[in-house]
Amino acid sequence: MVSNTTVSDLLKSKEVTEAQVRAAVDAVLLNPKAGPFELAFGWVVDLTSAVRADRHASAVVKEPTAKSGSKRAAVRSAILLALPVKT
Repeated sequence: MVSNTTVSDLLKSKEVTEAQVRAAVDAVLLNPKAGPFELAFGWVVDLTSAVRADRHASAVVKEPTAKSGSKRAAVRSAILLALPVKT
């Protein structure tokens, strides 16, 4: 099902928790090619595509001198803007 609902929208509506968003961020930081990720029951987001779609996040993740906090913030922003798929 195609939707214009972002992860941020799901967070605001409490369909996704802050802990679930943190888990998604952690997954990307552990493996930048993480791929599809079940964000919450019934919602899947492609983490690799989310980071690639955000030029800033993509650049920061690849930058070897970037601090972990900067990487975390950039990845979180990219995930919040991502369009998850309802399964």
